[in-house]
Amino acid sequence: MPDVPDAGPVVGPGDLDQEILMKALVSTVLLALAAGTGFTSCESIRSKPGVDGTAYSLGHLDAMVNADPKKIVEAAESALKDKDIRVETSAASGVDGKVLARTALDKRIEIVVERKDEETSKLSILIGSFGDEALSREIYSLIKAKL
Repeated sequence: MPDVPDAGPVVGPGDLDQEILMKALVSTVLLALAAGTGFTSCESIRSKPGVDGTAYSLGHLDAMVNADPKKIVEAAESALKDKDIRVETSAASGVDGKVLARTALDKRIEIVVERKDEETSKLSILIGSFGDEALSREIYSLIKAKL
């Protein structure tokens, strides 16, 4: 018999399935690791609390205010009107409140108030879809001045 070179191990259909499965598993693990580091890096875009007790995060300016929701909503309406910003809707109760307004360029301003305890409420300001930190802080200052 002539010499036939060794072709290596015989690979059957089951071995091929195992190889595909291993590649899929490795890909899934790598994807999960990459996504995990991506989600935690979102935390780094959050700013630290400011000296005025506010925090600007993901487009929202949040602050704790020593007033009930009704007073904060009244102050917000007044502050927006002082800036010639049109108030579309305004509602308040002893538990929460909300003001929706629009600038001349049709930027949406949403101010949400939630009572936390007898003396404190959480105020959140969002300008547009992604936020405008400078305008949010300006409106917050005007609201605080009216309280």
